[in-house]
Amino acid sequence: MIRNVAALLLVTVGLVGAQPEVESQKINIQPLISKYYIHLINDLSIPDMTVHCKSDDDDLGIHHLQKGEDYQFNFKLNFWKTTLFWCRVDRPNKYISFECFWPERKSSWLRDRCRDGDVGTCIWKIKDDGIYLRFNAANTEELIHKWIITR
Repeated sequence: MIRNVAALLLVTVGLVGAQPEVESQKINIQPLISKYYIHLINDLSIPDMTVHCKSDDDDLGIHHLQKGEDYQFNFKLNFWKTTLFWCRVDRPNKYISFECFWPERKSSWLRDRCRDGDVGTCIWKIKDDGIYLRFNAANTEELIHKWIITR
């Protein structure tokens, strides 16, 4: 009986002594992003292109962008966090249709690239070889989609 009490006392002291160490190793979790800004920038060598973005709930219309112009919109995630936007970008004889924002359940690939403090800023640059997404934290751009030729 005395051995059991002594063993219990040692375990209790060990656990109490370990508690400050566990508390000092708290995980740094970044806050969830609830508001997003989407930018589509015409960085083509030709002067004109069109962008048409929509979701299940909103059709944002067709927009003509001259070289250097930026079409942008913003939104908050819906209650179920299932918000999805897709766009079609057209230029003479080529197009790209892609999701510019999608819900992420198992990864944070898009959130990581778009994180800009406590908001999301997804910057899509339309270039001659395809569409790039800016990785804000690394200050780089990644080719994500190539043009589809329509001829």
